[in-house]
Formats: sequence, C-alpha cells, structure tokens
Amino acid sequence: METTTFEIETENRVGITHDVIGCFLCSNINIMRMEVKPHYIYIKIKSLEQRLHSRLISSIGEISGVRRIDVIPFLPSEGREDQMNTILGTVSEGMILLDQALRVQAVNRAARGMLPIPWDQLKGRPLADLWGRHIADCSQCLESGIEVLNKAVTIRRKTGETAHMVASYYPIRSETANRNQGIVIVIRDMKQISDLIQSVKSTGMVQFADIVHRSEEMARCIALAKRVARCDATIFLYGESGTGKELFARAIHYESLHADGPFVPVNCAAIPEALLESELFGYEAGAFTGAAKGGKKGLFEMAQGGTLFLDEVAELPLHLQAKLLHAVEERAVRRVGGDKRIPIDLRIIAATNRDLSAMVAQGRFRGDLYYRLHVIPIQLPPLRERKSDIPLLASHFVGKFRRLAGRPPLSLSSQAMHMLLTHDWPGNVRELRNVIERSVYLCLEEEKELKKVHIENKATSKGTTNAVGLKERMEAYEREIVAEALKRCQSVRQAARELGISHTALLRKVRKYGQS
Repeated sequence: METTTFEIETENRVGITHDVIGCFLCSNINIMRMEVKPHYIYIKIKSLEQRLHSRLISSIGEISGVRRIDVIPFLPSEGREDQMNTILGTVSEGMILLDQALRVQAVNRAARGMLPIPWDQLKGRPLADLWGRHIADCSQCLESGIEVLNKAVTIRRKTGETAHMVASYYPIRSETANRNQGIVIVIRDMKQISDLIQSVKSTGMVQFADIVHRSEEMARCIALAKRVARCDATIFLYGESGTGKELFARAIHYESLHADGPFVPVNCAAIPEALLESELFGYEAGAFTGAAKGGKKGLFEMAQGGTLFLDEVAELPLHLQAKLLHAVEERAVRRVGGDKRIPIDLRIIAATNRDLSAMVAQGRFRGDLYYRLHVIPIQLPPLRERKSDIPLLASHFVGKFRRLAGRPPLSLSSQAMHMLLTHDWPGNVRELRNVIERSVYLCLEEEKELKKVHIENKATSKGTTNAVGLKERMEAYEREIVAEALKRCQSVRQAARELGISHTALLRKVRKYGQS
C-alpha cells in the first residue's frame, strides 16, 4: 500500500490541530498515524488520487495559521526508527528488548540469527518460554534496576543442538514515571567469544597450553621448557624446520620473568650479511653512508627487558659470533661506530636446525659461543616421530581455516586421515598446516568433510612422466641441486656462494621447496 506523509508548518494557536484534522474528516480520509510538536503537524495517510490530493492541500492551506504544507518521505519517528534499526543492524552482539512484563518487543538482526524461534513467533511472547530458568536474571535486573552482567545462557534448538551464550541485562529507566519500564538484553555467542580470544592470541601471545599435542615426546619437551622458563639461563632449541621452535620460544617468554617485556624474533639467515651487525647492535649517527640521522637502536636494545630470539643462529658469520659472545658475556652492547657501553637486561633464546656440535668441530661455529648459548638444550621432535599428534593438529588447522573461510564445521574423512598419517612430513608442522589450508580452500562449499588432502608431490625429475611440463621439470631439477648443495655445505651462506647466488635468494628457494 502506497502512503503519503504531510509536514504542515503552523502558527502556535489554540485549536489549529483540530482544524487540520477536520479537513481530513470532511473528505472522509482515514489518518493512519499522526505526530504533533510545536509549529509542526505530521500526518500519514493512504495515497490519494491526484484530484483529491490537490483538493485536500488546498483546504488545509485555507486554515488560518497554516504557513506551509510539504510532502515528506516519512514521519520523524519513522526516521528515528530507521536510524536505530540501521545502527542495531550493524552491531555484532544480539540485542533483545523486553517490556515491563518481560515480553519480547524487538530484536536486532544479530539476535535473530542466534535465537531458535523465528521473529514472527517471538514478538510479544514471554521470554520465559525461551529463557527457562535464566529468566531469574531478567527479574533481578528489572526489580533492582541494577545491571546483571555476563551470565551464561543455554538454549535448546529445535534440531536438538544446544546454543551457549553470554547475556548481560540492562534496565530501561523511565525518569518521568520513576520506575523501570523494561530491559535490554545483550547476547553474545560463546563461539564468537572463543574465536575473538583465538584471534587475540594469534597476534603473538602464546602459552604452553596453546601448543597442540598429545604425544609423550612433546609433553616431555613442554615439561622441560616450563621448568626452565623462569630462570635466566640461555635456552637453545634444536629441531628441523617447521617443528615449532618460535612457538616454543614465545611460550617460554610468556612464562618467564621477562613476560612484561617485548619478544623480539630475529632470523639470522634472513638478514643480509652486510646489514646483520647494524641490525643486531644498532649504529651511531654517521657510522656509514646512509646511516639514519641520530643513529638507530639495534635489536638487542629493542629487546631490553624482554626476550631476544635468535633463530637460525648457525648462519651468523664468524666475526659476528665473536661480537655476540661479547654481548652475552658482558650483558652489554656497543653500537656500530660508537664506543659507549650500553647495558642490556634480557633473556636470550637461540635456535637452529643444524648439527651445531659438528660445525664447532669443523671450525664453522665458535666453540666458546656454543658453550655460552648451549646452557639448556631442548630438542624438538620432527612430526614423523610424533604421529599421534597428527589427528589433533589436523583438526585444529581444519577448524582454524574453515573459520577464516567462513565455512560451517568440517570434518576429516578416514581416507584423508590415512593420507596424513602415512606421509613422512619433511616440512613438519609447517607443511601439515600448509596442506590443511590448501585442502580447506579447495574443498567444495557443499561438502561437510574433507574427503582427501592435497599433499604436494615431491617427486624429482627422475620420476617425472612425459606429461609433466617444462616448468615442473625445471623446478624438480632445481630442488635436487639445492638439496645437494645444502647437504655438502654447513650453512646457507656457504651453499649460496657455491651456487653463485645471494644467500637471501637461496633462502627463498629453501622455503619454496620446504627444505631444511
């Protein structure tokens, strides 16, 4: 039904509203809604044919005191309602409005998605029908006029599933009547809260409880790490690429006496050798061409009061190993181009995927630095040696990536799990994460389980068929060359020099092919 809304501007005289209404009654026109405020009358009617509409405007215009008549889109209250509905519609929390009798008067879009009863069946209904025993919190709020915050609510859906929510109750106070007129309930899904906590954790805060495992091997590593976390001794983490060395380092930091300070991770292999010294120790103004005015703090200074995590420490060149040893022993650093001693108070955690004792024997790593860092060694097992963790890790990653993809719950088929359990996982947990992420995004929208997982074929050029293209053959050949160079050499830098490429270029290839 089409409607017309009039805005009538008037003088402030007694009886003018009565006169305006009389024009509608004389023409036998039903007034659907009406609002009055000083100098303005708003009237909503069913739309008229043009002749009757013009005659009505003319008769209203003849009333003494009427200044102006306009047709407007909606009544002022309707505009406010639309604005309020728009605002409430954008709020992620569910909102339920109850009257004094605790009957449902309104719900926003988010609440409609959480509640098991359609809105047309819920409007005007006592909330007790839905809330059950939790209605006591509503009564307490209404009677006391005091907010009731963060109460658990459990609702049974028609499907038999249970919805878990957190509800907060706020009284609606009428100042003129001096009493509570109703309640606003703000509800949040427990799962949304859990996802929010997970997103906060994913920004870098890690606890030992966040390390997904069930194997005895990992349990022993975690127990040892917990035991030594609160002492200041240097911890050395050993493990293949992708075993979770940085995850462990972050958890140790969280449990340590330096937890309130920063956690500063440094990949010693990723920083070009020419910049390593200035990045680690900082530099003074004018130390070299292009140096920042006023100098720059190094990573040691940036980690002051916290933890410095030196990942891939075996890749440090010998001359920097000497400076690192001095910093560790003296608990102080000197910037490049400066002679001022800067005291440091921090925890050092080092990590490598190489056999450091063999490198010491070959003269590729300083023995004195090795023994200074190698106070508490922790060996992280590769995934192939803790396969009992694979189902738990796989389910964790499936849940994470299906939420990121906005999908409903996904399960792993027995075939997919068999593929995961029989794979060797040279890239360890990082490779498993990659495989699950790829499989979730390639899974069809209508599928409720991962029927198979997409594990990259590691076949080399010797095993390729004629159907394989030139690009795939070249990559397989390059993978072999990189693997052989890494096997012969004791560091990424040495292997890069042998291959005639920069160490950062080689590092990109190592990551591309999932090699340690």
